[in-house]
Amino acid sequence: MLRSRFDTTKAGLASLCIAVVISGCANVGQQGATGDNAASAVPAAEANPPATATAAQAQPDDAAAAVSRTTTVTKTVHYRVRRGDTLASVAQQNGCSVKDLLTWNGMKSSLRIKKGQVLRIVTLQTVTTTVAAAAPGATSSVSAADARQMSAQTRRPAKSVALAWPAQGTVVQPFQAGETRGIEIAGNAGDPVLAAADGKVMYAGTGLNEYGSLIIVQHNKDFLTAYSHNRKLLVKTGDVVHQGQQIAEMGNENNTRVSVLFELRHDGKPIDPMPYLPHGHG
Repeated sequence: MLRSRFDTTKAGLASLCIAVVISGCANVGQQGATGDNAASAVPAAEANPPATATAAQAQPDDAAAAVSRTTTVTKTVHYRVRRGDTLASVAQQNGCSVKDLLTWNGMKSSLRIKKGQVLRIVTLQTVTTTVAAAAPGATSSVSAADARQMSAQTRRPAKSVALAWPAQGTVVQPFQAGETRGIEIAGNAGDPVLAAADGKVMYAGTGLNEYGSLIIVQHNKDFLTAYSHNRKLLVKTGDVVHQGQQIAEMGNENNTRVSVLFELRHDGKPIDPMPYLPHGHG
């Protein structure tokens, strides 16, 4: 039976809301309005990122060719509460969870938000730049052809993505829009965590406290997946991974039980991964 609670984690600067990566979650700027029902998003200076991941593609044979470098950074914006807003509605609009809002703003769950109140929202975003390739002879863990093919795939728009289950185990927390960022699959410490689809690792690290050890994989221009609370990471930023490949070991880092929090994001916003996964699991 799916549990309805969402495990609390240690406070810390986090999220997904994993847009990409988790992408940086989402574009949180709200369009301006007028009158009593007005709401505005007040941009803030970019926060010092707790972690920055730079992924250089494998070098092409031609030394003069250009390669893309993708950096994942955090950005903070401020959202001004309007009439009728609730924590749940603000979370849903901005692709994060209520727990995220409470953590970022040092609030208790019993508090209500008021019109005119300013809420802090943290997002993940990726910045891609093109630079000259390194000199010939540079080595890579994957072939240049494989890296170039995957780089092209991650820039290609897509209406969907075919996923495989990232872990064996029971789904103990379902996706709930505005409340959770993904599904939680329980298992045993050390169980394999697998790439749900072919892609490129855009982030692999422990700089985002709420996620623990986190991996973000970009599959195409529109879809990415995130895997958090891992015990051990087996890939690094910039790696090309394939569906079913083990990328981590399951753990309980920054969580109260051994599990993997699996997120699917479309255009930076968390969506329910269940319709994209094969049936008959968990």
